[in-house]
Amino acid sequence: MSKEIYINVDHHEKRLVVMDNKKVEEFCVEGHGSVNLVGNIYKGKVESVLPGIDAAFVNIGLEKNGFLYVTDVEKDASDFDRLLDDEAGAPPEKKEGKKQSISAVLKKGDEVLVQIVKEPISTKGARLTAHVSIPGRFLVLMPFDNRIGLSKRIEDHKERDRIRKIIEELKLPQDIGFIVRTAAIGASQKDFFRETRYLIRLWQNIKYRAKKARPPQLIHEEYDLILRTTRDVFTEDVTKLEIDSKNDFRRISRFLAMTSPQLRPRVKFYRELTPIFEKYEIEKHIEKIYSRFVHLRGGGYLVFDETESLVAIDVNSGKSVGHKNLEETAFRTNMDAAAEIPRQLKLRDIGGIIIIDFIDMESHGHRKAVFNALERALEGDKAKTKILNISRIGLVEMTRQRARRSVEAKNYQKCPYCSGRGTIKSAAMVATDLTRKLARVMSQTRSREVFVSLHPTVASYVLLPQNNMIRPLEKRFRKYIRIIEDPNQHMEEVRIDEKK
Repeated sequence: MSKEIYINVDHHEKRLVVMDNKKVEEFCVEGHGSVNLVGNIYKGKVESVLPGIDAAFVNIGLEKNGFLYVTDVEKDASDFDRLLDDEAGAPPEKKEGKKQSISAVLKKGDEVLVQIVKEPISTKGARLTAHVSIPGRFLVLMPFDNRIGLSKRIEDHKERDRIRKIIEELKLPQDIGFIVRTAAIGASQKDFFRETRYLIRLWQNIKYRAKKARPPQLIHEEYDLILRTTRDVFTEDVTKLEIDSKNDFRRISRFLAMTSPQLRPRVKFYRELTPIFEKYEIEKHIEKIYSRFVHLRGGGYLVFDETESLVAIDVNSGKSVGHKNLEETAFRTNMDAAAEIPRQLKLRDIGGIIIIDFIDMESHGHRKAVFNALERALEGDKAKTKILNISRIGLVEMTRQRARRSVEAKNYQKCPYCSGRGTIKSAAMVATDLTRKLARVMSQTRSREVFVSLHPTVASYVLLPQNNMIRPLEKRFRKYIRIIEDPNQHMEEVRIDEKK
């Protein structure tokens, strides 16, 4: 088994894949124009308090006010247990009585320090919490909780005892808490000392800035996609991280020099002319992520339909007809689907309410086996999930934690050809895909000129001076690119012709 990370950085977006035994397990994309909001800390101002829903709307400087629920601001409440995944030491005391009213906690005009836990989605503003947490590589600092906890994924009892002993010897402040992350397995006392001091200094700096700031104002900005991945995903079980950006290669190296020097030799700078995702045949895997259809190994297939309120996943037998009877065919196809669906949820970054329509099975034992297989496959998902038992007609209702928009929502827009009933790729995505295709063509052709025919909307986007899409390619390959507008082309259609 080989786990590897590949990162492609161009002028317009950053794309990242995690490969496990040559199979894409995670895919992330972040446009250079887009801003990561989850994890950011703001000093905000309460704009309104709504006792009817026990929540407040807070102005943090974004287009829409953030949403702060009463349990995310109460002093007796905490996100510690949610982040811990496992109770460490004595269980926390349960507070008796009814929760406080939002009116007793906040009033209009109050200034509050909040953190975004879910970015704005559709018409909804960002979901906020006043229970700030600051992640490091090995630890998460919890400034408003004084407990120490270890991730349940640290299963070895000797390792848990070793880490607890190190934490005790560090003599940490009594008024703040820490959660030990899975990446801390094998970390030395020096590693813990260095990170606790860094996180404590960072929190002190956040407090100082918050005290001086006038709301609404950003106080602390979370890392971008590349450094978040280096911190959270690039662990000892990853054999290689390869990236095609020299500047970001240096950023990763500097970050690891401070946190995990032993991992620096595993970071490689990709120097070849052929695009990195073409070289490792990753592009074809990414294209499948945007498809509604996912083929299963036994001949069946899945259909994904994403709506405003929920995501529906339909399981179909397709060509899977090689079993003894209909019940056996349905069971085998459903078992394949139960193994594949959690992987697709991670790849597509799908969250919210999810309905899975398995093929009908008469046998209670078969239904239970499929449900258990789905539960096991979901255990490896870092996003929090809740799942209800499979019904007699094969329906499974579940929820998956959603912090950001799905991959489809980020890269597709409402289709102008069907009055919004469907979606097509955005002009930005078509243009970005074009630059990759051009890089491949220009690296292989001897022609001095390449002619590109595009829909006028896409052509306009490509030619905008601020987008700077053509000149870097011409300079890199020492060839000319000619853009031709064709209003008869579909907006997603791209035609590339080479001329001697």
